[in-house]
Amino acid sequence: MKSFTAIVALAAFFSAAAANPLAPRAQMCNQTPTASNANANNNNVQSIATPTCSTAEACQQQCTANSQCQSFVFGLPPTGSTPTCMLFAVPASEVPNQGTDLNVFDKACTSVPTGAPTHSKPQGQ
Repeated sequence: MKSFTAIVALAAFFSAAAANPLAPRAQMCNQTPTASNANANNNNVQSIATPTCSTAEACQQQCTANSQCQSFVFGLPPTGSTPTCMLFAVPASEVPNQGTDLNVFDKACTSVPTGAPTHSKPQGQ
């Protein structure tokens, strides 16, 4: 009976993962991309779009509207006055570092800042 229960539990897990393939990666939210967590072939990873957005939430909306987008980078560079938003066609774990105060988010992140960024809070609040 334990085997049957285990099989049912595994089937439910895989069904949920198939229904939402981004769910396992949703944990990469608001983190600085580094070479250690990026794919070894990340030198070829380029943004697919750089929309103008005033908040990380708006950047995420641009990513959601783009069928190729899997992740995005957002933040206020230390010497800038305008936030940066870049969309990527790869998971957040494969995005190379884009510079100081620019953090990466998977498209499925649920904890994206909604407020405007400042130099003390470069991704917003």
